[in-house]
Amino acid sequence: MKARLFTAAIALCAMLMLAGCGENAMERQAGELLEQAKTEFNNGEFTKALAAIDSLRKNCPQAIEARKQALRLYQEIELKRAQLTVEGVDSVLQRVEREYQSMKKTVDSLREKSAATEEQLRTVNLMRVERDSLKTVFDVECAKIKYIKKKMEEEE
Repeated sequence: MKARLFTAAIALCAMLMLAGCGENAMERQAGELLEQAKTEFNNGEFTKALAAIDSLRKNCPQAIEARKQALRLYQEIELKRAQLTVEGVDSVLQRVEREYQSMKKTVDSLREKSAATEEQLRTVNLMRVERDSLKTVFDVECAKIKYIKKKMEEEE
């Protein structure tokens, strides 16, 4: 009886030691993944950084502190991506808006004289659709930026 109790106690101690080592290994893995994500973010590799964060979240469920830091980094990555998208879309939107206004002015003038061709009308309509699509992307990304900043402020 004493031998069984002793064996059970040793088995319990071994399991606790292994669990503790597993947790340390998980914390170490989470730290490595978080550092990888930070490095990728700093290098402008946003997709790779998000993949590292995703791996951390899937593989290290008990690494609470690393997961909190990863959430903050995730928000920073998404904020940066949205800001870059807004910058790119804004420059294209300005160019398309100028071209559209110029073409619209020409086509409207021709339309008054009943001289606008079907191709000109189609072109001005397609330019309007492109402009409106770019405006939508711009507005969505601006809303995303506003939302992320609000969430980040709430968490501070």
